[in-house]
Amino acid sequence: MLKNNKQSGLAKLILLIIVAVLILSYLGINIQKIAESDTGKSNFAYLGRFLGQFWGYLTSTYQSTVGPFVLNFWNDVIINKFWSSISGLTGKFF
Repeated sequence: MLKNNKQSGLAKLILLIIVAVLILSYLGINIQKIAESDTGKSNFAYLGRFLGQFWGYLTSTYQSTVGPFVLNFWNDVIINKFWSSISGLTGKFF
């Protein structure tokens, strides 16, 4: 039986990062020099802006499409039907 283990995924990610750094070191690529150079700073700033815009797009899309569905499902099914059933049962016991 296969088991989804989040810690295993995190360990694989850490191992992948370590291997990538070792490969870059073997090839003679200095990550610190790249990050501190003007070109590196410019690239990281661009990447940060791009990720910020992408995150904004994802959240606005979620709020306009998926969010209302989830909220309606929560209110109609979970709160009104399920919770009212549970509340009715607790009244019988107490």
